[in-house]
Amino acid sequence: MHHFIVRIMKFIVLIGMVGSVMHAKEAVTIEAFVNSAAALIEEKGDKAFHAFRQKGTKWFHDDQYIYVWDMNGLRYVYPPNVQGEGKNVRDLKDVDEKPIGELMIEVASSKAGRGWIHYRWPKPGELEPSWKSTYVMQVKSPSGQLFLIGSGAYDMPVQRSFIVDAVDSASKLIEQDGLKAFDTLRSKRSQYSYQDTYVFVIDENGVELMNAAFPKLEGRNVIDYKDTKGNYFVREFINVAKTEGSGWVDYPWPKPGDVEKSHKSAYVKRVMVDGKMIIVCAGLYLD
Repeated sequence: MHHFIVRIMKFIVLIGMVGSVMHAKEAVTIEAFVNSAAALIEEKGDKAFHAFRQKGTKWFHDDQYIYVWDMNGLRYVYPPNVQGEGKNVRDLKDVDEKPIGELMIEVASSKAGRGWIHYRWPKPGELEPSWKSTYVMQVKSPSGQLFLIGSGAYDMPVQRSFIVDAVDSASKLIEQDGLKAFDTLRSKRSQYSYQDTYVFVIDENGVELMNAAFPKLEGRNVIDYKDTKGNYFVREFINVAKTEGSGWVDYPWPKPGDVEKSHKSAYVKRVMVDGKMIIVCAGLYLD
């Protein structure tokens, strides 16, 4: 009986791993899709827009499509509803009042010129919102005009690449604004809050400086926290940040709102603020 249970558990883990790989491929596919559309705009400029509107083609099928704005939020291409074209959507917000229009422009205007945005939005024909992850990037047409293009998918589980992006972006924000950045990182309307993902920050002595999901931990020294196997995982956060600059640490931790602990993998990164090291972290749950 014991061996049967072990085999079942191994099978469940394997299915989870396969699912994670498939979803990771989905993210890569969307990025490639948007990059392909960008290449067409770089070649043909706004003459490419007509192709994006054609239903049943590689550009527009099921609930996948390419949309195009200018860098001020004026919508040029919106295949699900062409009557919405010509409108400025810079002030677009999701059901939680997250300013997704501003966030998309911010990401496309960044030094990288591309990235992911996560928000809640109803699927076509539905009223209840679902989590949607959208990849946006900036592209220049032959005339020199800059456009923002994007595409996304619903109910995509959190990817490790999303976590790295969130920590890298949060780190840059902290380097720029100092500890004032914590207000943004705590906000449910920021790009750092989606599904079970949130940012938390500790100092090199193990004091929790900021935790968007567990604010009661703020100000508490958590360096002696350990898991059921006796591993001091907060000390591991600090060690990885000090010795490698950034990396992943696995440990048990409850999801926001839960009591029972889940298997979590956190990405941690060393950031210097006023000559002192802090560790910026975010993670994804693996079960």
